[in-house]
Amino acid sequence: MLRVGFAGKPPRWLRLGLGVGVILAIAVYCGISLYSAERLTRPTNHRVPFDAHRLDPSAEAWSARTLDGLTLRGWYLPASGHRHLVVLVHGMWSSWLEMASLGRDLRRQGFDVLLFDLRGHGESDPSRLTLGRREREDLRAVQAWAHARGFRDDHIGWLGFSMGGSTILMEAARNPSIQVAVIDSAYGDLPRLLGRQLSLHSGLPSWFNPGILLAARLVFGVRTDDLVPIRFARSWGARPLLLIHGEQDSLVPLGQAQRIAEAAGGSCETVTWPGVEHAQAYRADPQAYAAMVGRFFDAHLAQ
Repeated sequence: MLRVGFAGKPPRWLRLGLGVGVILAIAVYCGISLYSAERLTRPTNHRVPFDAHRLDPSAEAWSARTLDGLTLRGWYLPASGHRHLVVLVHGMWSSWLEMASLGRDLRRQGFDVLLFDLRGHGESDPSRLTLGRREREDLRAVQAWAHARGFRDDHIGWLGFSMGGSTILMEAARNPSIQVAVIDSAYGDLPRLLGRQLSLHSGLPSWFNPGILLAARLVFGVRTDDLVPIRFARSWGARPLLLIHGEQDSLVPLGQAQRIAEAAGGSCETVTWPGVEHAQAYRADPQAYAAMVGRFFDAHLAQ
């Protein structure tokens, strides 16, 4: 019988081939992870194909400069009297258009309304998406503009969808001048959420997730491991907070909203919407949704 084998060390050609194979596998893994991280954090700027004057003939083009040098753009819908301002903050990969109809409804209730694009979205300046970290600077720029227009903190209501809501929660933990907020479909624990959702977005096996997140952090400066609004919500205190979440949300589980509510404490009111997907409660019943939000702001913003 013929036997083939190696006595002692494998031959040099085999060791070299195995080494090259390992290096190629690592290079492919790193390359795919880097490409996926770039896609995840890529700016989504685009022209918003809608004339805000269709919402309100008195709409004014709006812009503000952030402390890190970016220009944000959007639309300001002024009301007579300028009693209360509601700032609408959209979600990831979206724009102010996502919230335009709600903004129109709130304007008709007598609120001043600001619709704007976060950095890296819509018509604001391009910037890497950081899932709520650097976007907090945008809220500070809005706040500075509102102060310049004469709005006191207790006359400003904040309303955020999805990542926009999470950004408000995280900023409010260190910025007590955010005093009244409505948060719709916010993520409460981004690392846990990415563990479930990142593969769906990337189309890759879950064992690519560590490489994608490491590339996002090292190459693009996007850190996600500490973006846990549940922890930030513990600092909410006595400020009025309304949490809205769809019971059929397949992106952010209802349990994350419940944990945010528990962390925020007794000043938090939670409304769950039966049969509703992620950030779709307004679309499910625009009239009821706008009325609920309007009542909340009327009840809690200073008169």
